[in-house]
Amino acid sequence: MNIRLLIISISLLILPAAQAQKLQCTFEVDGDINLFNGSDQGVNPGDIICVKPGYRNFIQFRNVHGTQSNPVRIVNKEGVVIINSDGSYGIKFYNCSHIVFSGSGFETVPYGFIIASVENGAGMSIDNLSTNVEIEKVEISNVPIAGIYAKTEPDPEGNCTFPAVRERFTMYDVSIHDCYLHDISNEGFYIGSSKYLGQTVQCNGEDTTVLPHLIEGVRVYNNVLENIGWDAIQVSSAISDCKIYGNLIIGDSYAEEIYQMSGILIGGGSQCDCYNNIIKNGKGDGIDLLGMGGDRIYNNLIIEAGRTYQPNDSIKQKHGIWVGDIETKPDQNYYIYNNTIINPKTYGIKLSNTNIAANYIQNNIILDPGGFSSAGNEAYINLLNSGINMLENNNLKTLDLNSVRFVNPSLQNFDLKAQSPAVNAGIDMQWQELFVDIENRPRPFDKDFDIGAYECQDSSLLSIQENYSGSSKLNISNCYPSPFNKLLSIEIQSKDFVKQVEINLLHSSGKYIRKIYSGALQAGKNILHFDLGYLNHGAYILELRHESNVTGKRIIKQGE
Repeated sequence: MNIRLLIISISLLILPAAQAQKLQCTFEVDGDINLFNGSDQGVNPGDIICVKPGYRNFIQFRNVHGTQSNPVRIVNKEGVVIINSDGSYGIKFYNCSHIVFSGSGFETVPYGFIIASVENGAGMSIDNLSTNVEIEKVEISNVPIAGIYAKTEPDPEGNCTFPAVRERFTMYDVSIHDCYLHDISNEGFYIGSSKYLGQTVQCNGEDTTVLPHLIEGVRVYNNVLENIGWDAIQVSSAISDCKIYGNLIIGDSYAEEIYQMSGILIGGGSQCDCYNNIIKNGKGDGIDLLGMGGDRIYNNLIIEAGRTYQPNDSIKQKHGIWVGDIETKPDQNYYIYNNTIINPKTYGIKLSNTNIAANYIQNNIILDPGGFSSAGNEAYINLLNSGINMLENNNLKTLDLNSVRFVNPSLQNFDLKAQSPAVNAGIDMQWQELFVDIENRPRPFDKDFDIGAYECQDSSLLSIQENYSGSSKLNISNCYPSPFNKLLSIEIQSKDFVKQVEINLLHSSGKYIRKIYSGALQAGKNILHFDLGYLNHGAYILELRHESNVTGKRIIKQGE
């Protein structure tokens, strides 16, 4: 065990139990238990399985089943669970469904489960017909295969029954978020089968070709992955409702395993939205897209993709975004917009799928691709051949870092200054339901969309000022949650009792939508609650009117 882990684990384990959350545990798993069988224990939907803190070898959860509305929760209790496994996994789910596995049971630490090492396999494995599993707040390191592995092999027991082939099994709703993975030898996350078109397995001494199962519903978000040997996040065979967002990936593909080198890989048979991710300093492509079509790649910051991958070898190319082909649905498009791509080894965006109907490449910043010296302007967006259909609009392509006017590129802050040529220079992407930037701030902030992953928030740009007339008497001090989905609370500070105010709802352009409040305010803090679920996603302005005074506050309505 390394010194950092030793210090953390000892200090956390000796914290007083009073600091822990009070869990109403249905079952408790002692440190010497390696197999918890839900059918033997009589687990019911809604039960809470508490895992006691301390060091242990591995844990397998078998036949644990909740329901969609009443999942079974598995939580660490009164401390941190630390696993050093000499087997093929740290934690395994075998034939489980509707599970929430959470390291949130000890509120003073970010990760209540720490898989510190696994000798022969994956950190966590979701397999043997397991489905509807959520994982959060887990730290995984020092494993020779995947950090988290989520799929069932077509014939997992090797008895030629094939329970997990495509026509018999579908995995649903895999959610992995707020985890920290580092020092992983192969993939960080391996979700779904990469053999979408079929795989060969041995059955009774003969080769049998089968189709692996599909996944419907994937969420991979708010994770940190650092120092990953192969692809940091790989999602394949995810045919619908797939979103990969808000992840930070540092140093992918260090093992230089050819065909396994990317920050994020959207594999064959997938249709995913990939957005608001930061991918930096890896040896692989920033994002590899091999989906079926309809995939959207936006609001991503990709820094120096492939820059340290054999840089003197011109044949071994790596790009900010690479688009290939496994199987493409007829008449489908790819949408790649509002990304910021900094210093990729070869090309900014490489398009190699000849079967996609069209590639929409819009509002991207591509800075200083390494292939410019040999390919010239084609290094920014490179097409495999002239048969690829590309619709390109409003991309900012330059070799000159200073000309873009980023806030502080030396500190890898690629937000935009108000004087940047990217500000207000993009085309309107609201038709793609794009209403926020990589930081979940309003987009557009001013009158037009900015180019790149960031939307400049300099108030000097606003054609409609947030506090345009000012008011010494009252103002909107806060709106929450931000962004909101349906319900919005508004705090208004007033120095005195006010008999009559109005709150109007405006579009971000300043166009009047409707009045949402008319009435009095008390002296002090007033909290008003509104149901704004009828609004489309986007940026809006709350306009507070009292006598001749008008103030405003910007809000964002955002779905998942």
